[in-house]
Amino acid sequence: MVKKILIFLFIVTASLNAQNIEVSAYTDSTQYFVGDYIKYSIDLKYDKSIKVEFPNIKDSLKQLEFINELPKFQNEVEGKIVETRSFNFSYYDSAQVTIQSFPIRYLSNGEKLVINTNPVTVTVKAIPTNPQAEIKDIKAPVRIPFDWLTLLIIILLAIIILAAVYFIYKKYFKKSEEIITKKIIVIPPHETALNHLRKIEEEKLWQKGMIKEFHSEITNVVRKYFEERFSFAALEMPSSEIIPHLNKIKECESVIDISRDFFENADLVKFAKFQPMPSVNENMLKLAFDIVIKTKPNLIESEIRSEEKADV
Repeated sequence: MVKKILIFLFIVTASLNAQNIEVSAYTDSTQYFVGDYIKYSIDLKYDKSIKVEFPNIKDSLKQLEFINELPKFQNEVEGKIVETRSFNFSYYDSAQVTIQSFPIRYLSNGEKLVINTNPVTVTVKAIPTNPQAEIKDIKAPVRIPFDWLTLLIIILLAIIILAAVYFIYKKYFKKSEEIITKKIIVIPPHETALNHLRKIEEEKLWQKGMIKEFHSEITNVVRKYFEERFSFAALEMPSSEIIPHLNKIKECESVIDISRDFFENADLVKFAKFQPMPSVNENMLKLAFDIVIKTKPNLIESEIRSEEKADV
């Protein structure tokens, strides 16, 4: 009696669970040609309390060639979930094919259960051909006549574009390059030196206690001016060798004594750690200006040098 009661309860429970979920499998047609897409769909209807574990359809149906899975449709109707899963398959031979039943697992009231889909049978037919029809050759390629007018238009457009590019380059870019080149070349050494000395004067280095830096910068300006103006390596020479070179240059006769005092004071600050009076610092800047101004080229010489550089 106990066994019979348990069997009865099991049958009743299974029947109740089965009523909580329904499954139906179908295709969009029963007749296909070889290579056609076979749309296979599964409708599920179940209570919201049920959790469905949908299988991997690609692995479940081996007799058909899987193509892709279509978007899932899901809705709620009268308190139940209505879900549709659709897939595209194909078959590459003529035959009658049965899509077999396969299990869908689900969880209801904490119990793992299974419901099976219904089998679906489709017929795949070969593409009809007429064996009595005449076999025709492949058509020869169609020859397109050469369009001389189009070719002439293309050549004319190319000539116009090239002419426009050349005109723009010649009028704007090349002219700008020539102007920039001339501006860079014509700046003489004395103007560069005077500009640097004015900048040092504005920075007021020795007034800020940077006495060594002040003397170092103005001596470098004068050395570089001598090197560019009279073409000897003044930047690499000690102060004692610069004066003999100046003695050989006619334009430097008026600044020999000034230059000697200038470099001696600079060497005292640099090597003997001499702390000059403010008046000495002011005088050093004045001597630097005097050296450059008294040895700068006259107007005629400056024009000749600018023309020579422009030609180069």
